[in-house]
Amino acid sequence: MANVYDGKYLWIWELDHTLGGDLQKIAALGHSLGITGWVIKAHDGATVWPQFAQAFGTLKSAGFDVAAWGYVYGTDPSGEAKAAQSAMQVGASWYVFDAEDSYAGKTIQAEQFGTLLKQQAGHVVIGYSSYAFPNEHALVPYKQFSAFCDVVLPQIYWADFAMNVDTAVTTSFSQLKPFGLPIAPIGQAYGAATAPDIESFALKAEQLGASSISFWDAQSASSSQLRAISLAKSPVLISQHSGLEPSDVVKGDWFYGAVMDLLDKKIITAYPDGKFLPNDPITRAQAADWLHRLRINVLQSVSNVPLKN
Repeated sequence: MANVYDGKYLWIWELDHTLGGDLQKIAALGHSLGITGWVIKAHDGATVWPQFAQAFGTLKSAGFDVAAWGYVYGTDPSGEAKAAQSAMQVGASWYVFDAEDSYAGKTIQAEQFGTLLKQQAGHVVIGYSSYAFPNEHALVPYKQFSAFCDVVLPQIYWADFAMNVDTAVTTSFSQLKPFGLPIAPIGQAYGAATAPDIESFALKAEQLGASSISFWDAQSASSSQLRAISLAKSPVLISQHSGLEPSDVVKGDWFYGAVMDLLDKKIITAYPDGKFLPNDPITRAQAADWLHRLRINVLQSVSNVPLKN
């Protein structure tokens, strides 16, 4: 079954520094990139940032999932949990907290924060984000965070690490797997990150089993990095049809034969939750992916070249 965080997301740190805070331009950018949604900062410690509530309605109406994130320090677990709750009350699709060196050694505070957050979150999916390599940050309470979270979002900023993409992603996944959570990595879209590396990051994440990727961040990304994000395939789009009929496409539908034929030929794809969503529009990224699959299928039919997904 699909997770609420599945897909391709872009992070927003400071709304007013992201296309001048123009929500229509931000929505247009999101559509051009083919992203599933946005992860927008909603609080810093116990201080609520109004930008999340300001952006939520417009971006949600534009068809995006809108997740909230907050930076936590561990100095006021109760206040930070309340700040997180305010974003959930606005309607956040899911919630992520970012805990780094300021949380080092604060295992008790992590447990307190987790208890309060779960009490207030209800059914909202909770994730945490921190350094890519927990072995190098032994005092950050990954274990305590993992006990109450649903997903971990490591910050895999390979260019800052002076590492190649494959090594950075593989090492991060290897060190995080013992904590037992799904891994939804954050890729670098600022600084020295190259366009080919951004595309490689998406592919490597999918190969290692991620169902979600995201990129930091909208205000810092260059035009070439944004273009690379648009070309980077979401793991959801890479995922293949399971061979079962989609639950929302049934015999008697006028499009049933066409959908099943194209699914069987792997020219189009269903979503991992077993749905096809026949009445939903497709993004430019999806259209490019399906046309690419059609081209490969045609080549295969005339030359017997094996179909590569």
